[in-house]
Amino acid sequence: MCSAAFRERVRAIAAVAVAVLAPSVGAIPSPALAAADVTQVRVEGGIVQGVMSPPGAAVASGIVSFKGIPYAAPPMESLRWRAPQPPATWSGVRRADEYGASCPQEAPPRFVASQSALTMSEDCLTLNVWTPVMRDRPLPVMVWLHGGGNDAGTGSQTFYDGGAFARDGVVLVTLNYRLGLLGFFAHRSLRTGVPDGEFANYGLLDQIAALRWVRANIAAFGGDPGNVTLFGESAGAQDAILLASSEMARGLFRRAISESAPPLWDSLPALAQAQASSAAIARSLGLPGNDASAAQLRAVPVENLLALGGEAELGPIVDGSFIAAQPAVSLKLGLSVPVIIGTDEGDGSLIGEDADVASLFPGLSAGDLAFVRARYQARGVSGVKGNTAVARALGSAGFFAAPARWLATQTVNAGKPAYLYRFRYIASFFAGRRTTATHGSEIPFVFETFPPGILSETDRNVADVLHGCWVAFARTGKPDCPGAGPWQPFDPRSGQEMIFDAHSSVGDPGDNDILDLLQRDLLGHS
Repeated sequence: MCSAAFRERVRAIAAVAVAVLAPSVGAIPSPALAAADVTQVRVEGGIVQGVMSPPGAAVASGIVSFKGIPYAAPPMESLRWRAPQPPATWSGVRRADEYGASCPQEAPPRFVASQSALTMSEDCLTLNVWTPVMRDRPLPVMVWLHGGGNDAGTGSQTFYDGGAFARDGVVLVTLNYRLGLLGFFAHRSLRTGVPDGEFANYGLLDQIAALRWVRANIAAFGGDPGNVTLFGESAGAQDAILLASSEMARGLFRRAISESAPPLWDSLPALAQAQASSAAIARSLGLPGNDASAAQLRAVPVENLLALGGEAELGPIVDGSFIAAQPAVSLKLGLSVPVIIGTDEGDGSLIGEDADVASLFPGLSAGDLAFVRARYQARGVSGVKGNTAVARALGSAGFFAAPARWLATQTVNAGKPAYLYRFRYIASFFAGRRTTATHGSEIPFVFETFPPGILSETDRNVADVLHGCWVAFARTGKPDCPGAGPWQPFDPRSGQEMIFDAHSSVGDPGDNDILDLLQRDLLGHS
């Protein structure tokens, strides 16, 4: 199982996994609103007016972005710790040229695309849409769930700009959802009179509300509500998988992409455990533990909740309804939708230099650890910091690659296609500074949001291939991406997967024996 220490590292680092790009990216200014009627769209709440990009572009080549559209009512005061409610309507035309506020978190999110997203507020349930102006048929839709450990991040970070997807004929949606204690809290007083499934996992309920908004409104932006792909990275990838295995989200999307989901074998808090933790949190807030009322809890200033820090946060909870069972149990039958699932070669970069291999994986025997060390040493994973290097390599395998391969296997065995990948490419501007593709490093390749002028030809080719795979999958359900050769659904007998590198192709990842060992010892079966 994943250690608490590892989860804390994920929470601390995942939200800024590609932070090194930030000094070059900077903030994206909001251009002046275009006057063309193509920038106005009517949604359920009223009319929104977006921005033509680039400013002054001809309609034939233009992309329109709509930012800060409310998909649910502000979950404040009496609506805090309730299932999301419909947003208020408005009269006239609502400007959609600025991102909405980010959901409250310990520190303002970094590397956001506008000053407005630096504001943190419980009034944060907004989404953003990018769409091409010219279209002759309904377009595929992709909905992005940001990472950050479910207690950090925002849908408006610079590297989530959807312009490249819109350029290639995809309607792209990013969104904010409740985080930390505001998103995952299970005090028993909040359950009174609440239907099953509308309790505890408020951040996931927000994601479902956004998907329902997409189903109801995305046709007005040129999107096909029957062809939606849900994708995310890190915690967002985990959430996408949880939604793909939940009855409450059935029918809201057709396929999913999971980029570096945290350990799918890890145990989530059970309801009784989460309720006990919630009572302890109430006591730390000066309230009478289990006896605190819903009104008392909702009256706590948000600053007081944030001041408790990460130790007081729960994350997704097995409530018996929304999340019916532990993922290691519910996912044995695989996913009910086609999926691309994979990892970065160096996802274990989240593990600190003081990591001890044995403590990360207490379920491994001394003999297994010796085998793993020997295998990694044969692959050149050694040196002065050899223990840290082995811990990170084993963390990549045990926390990310092995669970991804297991879920791909279960999904294929259930009759749905699953496409397994490993991202290994190190961008040219990291030469000499990185030895592996670290956690989150695929994101700007997927979105093609690198700052201009820093990419080599090979960098651009890798971005075109990876981005093209995701676009093709959203269009047809098959990742037929140019430049990477044929990519067939995962075959557990061969163990081959798509390797994204300077020259991408399907091949043997080279560590299937280690993945076999980890799956046997950590999950309990092969």
